[in-house]
Amino acid sequence: MMKRFVFLILAFVPFLLTAQKPIELKKKFFGSYEGQISSFQLDGGNDLIDVDSVPIRVSISQSNVQITIGKQMNTGVYSVLFEGDKYFVLDCRIEGQLAGERLVVYKHGKKISREGLYPQPNTFLVKVKD
Repeated sequence: MMKRFVFLILAFVPFLLTAQKPIELKKKFFGSYEGQISSFQLDGGNDLIDVDSVPIRVSISQSNVQITIGKQMNTGVYSVLFEGDKYFVLDCRIEGQLAGERLVVYKHGKKISREGLYPQPNTFLVKVKD
């Protein structure tokens, strides 16, 4: 009985150790990405408010993310939630924002997508040279 217990512990320890490793974004994905948030309508209670399209720039470094929408720039940190075969999913915690930002970094094509906070639409951005 004791041998089985020791065997089970030894069998699962390597699995548990690898499961705890944080996923790191590779250096080739660092840099700046630019795009355009499409125009949309905001429900203002009594009427709909038209919101014009606006440029967006996302800069990703080793530990930080900087998101500039129009003239407003926000900085925060990110963690990699998931790595798939074709993309990484980043969870970004921006200073002064209650809701986090979600970015998908595609492994091919030098592009990312930003999930818009409702009612903002999702946006695709392409990598630019700094």
